[in-house]
Formats: sequence, structure tokens, C-alpha cells
Amino acid sequence: MIVTDHFVYIHVSRTGGTFLNKLIMNHVPGARMLQYHGHLRDLPERFSHLPVISFVRNPWDWYVSMYCDYRRKRQFVYQILSDRDSLDFEATVTRFLNLGDGSSKSRRLLQQLTLLAPKVIDAQKPARNHLPGLRSQHFANYPAGIGYYTWLFRLMFESERDHQVRFGRFENLRKDALRLFEETGMPITRGISSYLEAARPLNASSRPSTFVGGYIPELEQLVADKDRYLIERFGYEFSEAYKYPKTDYFKPLGSANVEALVERVQNIPESAWESENEAKPNKIAQLNDTRHIMFRFVTNSDNVFDFSDHPVLWNEWKDVLLPVMEQAAEKLGYTDYRFPRVMLARLPAGGEISAHSDGDASQHIHKVHVPLITNEKTLFRVGRQEMHMPVGEMIEVNNKRVHAARNGGATDRIHLIFECYNAKDYGKPD
Repeated sequence: MIVTDHFVYIHVSRTGGTFLNKLIMNHVPGARMLQYHGHLRDLPERFSHLPVISFVRNPWDWYVSMYCDYRRKRQFVYQILSDRDSLDFEATVTRFLNLGDGSSKSRRLLQQLTLLAPKVIDAQKPARNHLPGLRSQHFANYPAGIGYYTWLFRLMFESERDHQVRFGRFENLRKDALRLFEETGMPITRGISSYLEAARPLNASSRPSTFVGGYIPELEQLVADKDRYLIERFGYEFSEAYKYPKTDYFKPLGSANVEALVERVQNIPESAWESENEAKPNKIAQLNDTRHIMFRFVTNSDNVFDFSDHPVLWNEWKDVLLPVMEQAAEKLGYTDYRFPRVMLARLPAGGEISAHSDGDASQHIHKVHVPLITNEKTLFRVGRQEMHMPVGEMIEVNNKRVHAARNGGATDRIHLIFECYNAKDYGKPD
């Protein structure tokens, strides 16, 4: 908690506070640190007339950042809830979300936290000794029915006095910081402007780019339920946690004429399916018994934009593939499109593709499915939504999210699958 002549800043964990603390302490005259991660109820009476500013973050993204940062720092709450770092992301975050569910497990964890947390926080000691500013009594009075982030957020702003509190969004940190300063009457100096324009992020969590999409549907829903207060108050959606814009679940791109393509597929001999599948580069366990014929694939998994054609098949098939692919690319609004992966995928009757999220390509590239041969009992699931894809419908799927498929019918399902990006303006590195 920092006090200035114009406002009070409350630092909620994992909302850009290190960056903002440095900005305020170095560039706002008269700024004083009262207590790192100090709570509003602890603000001295003589400062209660000042407006309060703070930041909030997308809850789904907040748990990812929290997990990665607290794990790196061996923060005491994380150490308890993760069983000393023996649990993975899913299990650990589930414990954070269910801490107030009244189960014997949660009660035991709260008892450990109550014993381990300090009874009093000495504001004169280095802040790192007491992150995230929580005391024994906080855990002893942990409420039911809300997620850890909602609990922490509410706890930070509880006060017996009425305060004027203004919030910015972590996702618009620099712009909203400037707005909040202006709203509180803080003069915008050259130092403040320069810092907001050029300073590098501080204390950013190091994490795989696919981490947010790695939420299994059940955990995604648990965040939606437990942190509904924050989600509804600030209008957050799961898709906003992504670095790159994607459709939330499925995006219909219209119907394509696939008659010629279907006829060609029906004439593929079994021997070709077997030999091409044996040679395919995407042999991952989650695909199970799905067979593929590859027309084009990336040349290096570390570079999702460069690709090469199958030496024979692409030239033989491009006359029936490209009209469908180009129609989808134009529906996406692309004018300078590329298709780094193009394939047929054959999911056998009774078969399934296990839940998974795609790799680096999912951060930059749209993935489109076009069913060629299917049945009504074949379903595709993305996150919490599931649908049957009709023949000829071009449908973008959010492959950054966990997705899966099941063929519950008596016939095989065959999809044309391709990835697409716009070289001019979408995801292509400079």
C-alpha cells in the first residue's frame, strides 16, 4: 500500500504491482510505502479522504500467473496447497479454488495455513518475508463458496470506512494507469509518461505459452463458478486470457462444395491410408487410432510458419483442396493467407481422440475442420462445448483450448483439417 498526495495504491498480488510500485515510488513526489500488499482496512484515518486505485486481472489468467510465480518463489500458501510442489497445475489450482468448500482436506489445509502464516505483519521488515500480506486470522476466517482470488480481492478492499476505489485492468496496465492518475488529479510528468511508454514489465511469470489453454473443461468451469464475482463485476471471459485472439469455442465459416473432394476420398485405397499414416510426422498418443494422410506439414516444430509439401500428394490433390481452403481463409478476412498444415484425419467407428491442447501453432494460427464423411454420433468437444459437425461445414476450432473427439457411430469419420494464418497481420513474427 502506497500513499501519495493524490491517491492511495493497493497492490493485489499478480496484477502488475511490481511495475506500478516502481513507477509510483520513483516518479510520484511524496510517495510513501506504508506496507507491501497492505489492506485497505489498515489505511490510517488521516489518508481516508484520498481516492484509492488498484488493478484486477482475468481470473483464469490470474491462476496461471499465480501458480508459476508462487511456485518459483516457494511462496508459503503455494507450498501448503501443492503439497510442497508435488501436485501439478490442475490439482494445485483446484485446491486454491475449493479452499472454502468445508471438506476435511480443505479444513486441514486451512489449519496448516493458519499455523504457518504470521500473526502480525511488521511493515518495517522486507516485504518478501510476508508475501502476500496474509495473517493467521485471515485463514482462520476463510469464507465458503468463493475462489482464492475472489477471497483475496475482497479481503484487500474490506474497510469500515467508505472509500472511492477505482480499478484498472491488468490487460491494459499502462493505459489504465495513466487514466487512473489523471482521474485522481495526479499531474502527468515527463518521468511518468516515459516510464509508462518504455519501461519493461517487471516480475512477469515465466510459463509455457499454451498454459492458459491447458485448462481442462472442469477446471475452467470451476474458475467460472468460484470467481463469478470478479468475472461478472469486471466483464471477463475465458477467451480474453489468450495472448492471441481466437474464437471462443467454434466458429462456423459457412458451407463448402465438397462433392469432388468426397469422391476422391472415397477412392483412397486402404493400403494408402496405412502407408501414409505410418509415415506421418504427428504421432502423438492423444490421437490414438486416428489415421492421417498429410499433404503439407511444418518443416520444424519450432517454427510454425514454414512448411513443405508432400512431394507427390499435394500436386495430386491441390485442385480439390485449395478451393475449400481459400474459401475458409477469405471468410476469416485474410488476403495474404498461408496453409502450413493440410491433412485428412480418419477417426474409426467407436474411436476417440483424447483431450489435449495443441502446441505453439495454436498461439498464432487458426485451425479449420471440414467434415467429408461423418455420422450423427460423431461429436467434437472444445472446452465446455460439444457439437456435431455436418458434412461440408467449415468450422474453426479453438485448438489452444483442450479439445477432444469421439466417433460413437458405426462408420469412420473423415475430416479435412488445415491451419491458416495471414502473413500480413496475424501472428507472423517480424
